[in-house]
Amino acid sequence: MKRILDSVRGALRLHPQAEWLIFALLCTIFCGELFFSVRQLSQVSSEATHLYSGYRYLKCGDLTVSPEHPPLAKLVAAAPLLFMNFAVNCSPFKGDAVEQDVISLRWLYSQNWRSALARARMAVSVFAVGLCLLVWTVARRMFDLPTAVTATVLLVFEPNLLAFGPFVLTDVPVTCMLLFAVFGFYLWARNRTTPFLLLTALATGLTLLAKHSGVAVVPILCVLAVADALIHYTCSRSTLRAVLRNLLAVAMIFAFALGIVWGGYGMRFAAYPGAVQFQEARQEAASNSARVLLAMKNYHVLPEAYLEGFAGVLSISSHSGPAFVAGKIYPRAPWFSTPFNLLIRSTTASWLMILASAFGVAISFSQRRREVLFLLLPAGIFLAVCLRSNVNVTVRYLLPMFPFVLIAVAAGCVELARRVRWVGYAVPCLVLLHAVSSLHAYPNYLSYANEFWGGPTKAYKYLSWLDAGQPYLEAKAYLEQHPAENCWFITGWQWDPRLYGIPCQTFGFYLPNQMPPRVHGTVILSSTLLTDVRLIESGFAAPFKDITPKDKIGGSSLLVYEGDFDTRLAAANGEGDQMVKAFSAGQPYVALMHGQRAVDLAPDSVLAHANLCSLMAEMRQVDSALSQCSTARSLLLQDPLREEPIRKNYMDSIEALQSTLRAQYRAVYGPDAATEPQESRDDSR
Repeated sequence: MKRILDSVRGALRLHPQAEWLIFALLCTIFCGELFFSVRQLSQVSSEATHLYSGYRYLKCGDLTVSPEHPPLAKLVAAAPLLFMNFAVNCSPFKGDAVEQDVISLRWLYSQNWRSALARARMAVSVFAVGLCLLVWTVARRMFDLPTAVTATVLLVFEPNLLAFGPFVLTDVPVTCMLLFAVFGFYLWARNRTTPFLLLTALATGLTLLAKHSGVAVVPILCVLAVADALIHYTCSRSTLRAVLRNLLAVAMIFAFALGIVWGGYGMRFAAYPGAVQFQEARQEAASNSARVLLAMKNYHVLPEAYLEGFAGVLSISSHSGPAFVAGKIYPRAPWFSTPFNLLIRSTTASWLMILASAFGVAISFSQRRREVLFLLLPAGIFLAVCLRSNVNVTVRYLLPMFPFVLIAVAAGCVELARRVRWVGYAVPCLVLLHAVSSLHAYPNYLSYANEFWGGPTKAYKYLSWLDAGQPYLEAKAYLEQHPAENCWFITGWQWDPRLYGIPCQTFGFYLPNQMPPRVHGTVILSSTLLTDVRLIESGFAAPFKDITPKDKIGGSSLLVYEGDFDTRLAAANGEGDQMVKAFSAGQPYVALMHGQRAVDLAPDSVLAHANLCSLMAEMRQVDSALSQCSTARSLLLQDPLREEPIRKNYMDSIEALQSTLRAQYRAVYGPDAATEPQESRDDSR
């Protein structure tokens, strides 16, 4: 590899600027992969919400939709839609997350959504292209041309960056901005000038505006400030002065970055224009983080929407729950869930290069301490922050550490190739294998798994959330090639697959169609539902959990089954929906009929019995309600995932309703009456 790259550089020696021709070629390949893959994919989760939120901010100045995501990427994506002049309701949004998604989808799909989605994706891809430019520039500035070429090639064919780069999401934007911030600080550490300090402040502010996980830039810059001082001084007094000087610079960077965050929120504390002056929050703060956020909110340190979004993110990450890892559901995410996600979602060649580069990095550390630290410390700190989360951290949340690792791997491999002859031949082969593995998954990077685990078509056996809504266009093409007389499509997302021309009957928790008790024909199932542990969603996938699919679509995002299937559990969920609608419409006995029908269809369904118990309690049928609640509680006690938060909420609700019903029973029959003649008295949990 050294000989090849040296010959290339020698050929360009008369024209140093021609080095950028190599980058231009690689960037063109990268843009081509992004463009030609995303045009084959339908909308993914959160894209509609991000677009609606960004468009409302641009048109109305409102930030009440999706505060859990800062506005930078949303504004960039929504900017092209201004020329389309979409209609939008500017009233402050006050609903929950589900209502937010429904309103966003209704807004997007009621207008010229195909053109809007294409324009937004093209706009937000600027962050992926910017990341490519940054990786080249950082590697070239820190090391040399061979390292820049190797690192950029690794990035261009990195399946995880290709998976999320062209979508209206916040993961790649924060990845780009974090690398920008660290590189700016590196330039300042080498040449302590005001322009580099201001550049770092700008990049830091944009990192905070890209995604709330970008707050990791705070400990990263602080640690780098200390580490950079420690490696360049031996005298304790000089080291202390250098540490204080660097930390002072970091404090100035954060002060300027704070102003940039305020600018990103329109220099306004309130989440929407014309809001009344914010009143001091008086609720109890359960944790140290919550107390800090509450104090910052009271003193208006940061915009209200930013702090509310950050509080929501902390709330989600602090709650543990079931996780699907390596083909098994765990009550809580196991310690190895994050390493496993990285292991299976990265190419085998890249792992071999990581092992080889470790020796090269160790060899070069004495000469390039600053460069090695500025790459490895940010990656390590960000990984440590993610590992502290109680949830299953999938690969999209780990993207910000990827560019640092790729540059370090490239530097280590190039250094080792200079010293060991056979490595110079092995590294180009590994880079080629990395590219081939990535291209083999095209365009299904979202369901990528390396060949050691069977590739994308086997990924559903080990990974969750492979279907984010993206394979509907591929499903349409599949059905055109494999026409089905009876076709049933079961999805876990809110938008109807028929919007993309799929000629099937569509079902799902968020869709209005009711599943029949039995289906016969071709069934296309979202693989996400197979790994979903929520009671309603898992009911749709219950008949297919132990069946090998006939075919796969979109890697293994969608699974195709053919035959006759018992779908009574899903049908019971539909009857439960009809029960709620009938009762809301003032038809209690029609609602009772639907509730009883749900129990008859699925006698082992917790939801069916719990819903019927609630309905009977409203209708003052105390005896029957107690019996249904008792059955629901007994079924929950037998559930191995009963400690899962949603199930615990069901249990708490059932037990609270039981207490109320017992009190009503005694009020009618006397204080000594036995309130639960039909109930199980086994209270073991």
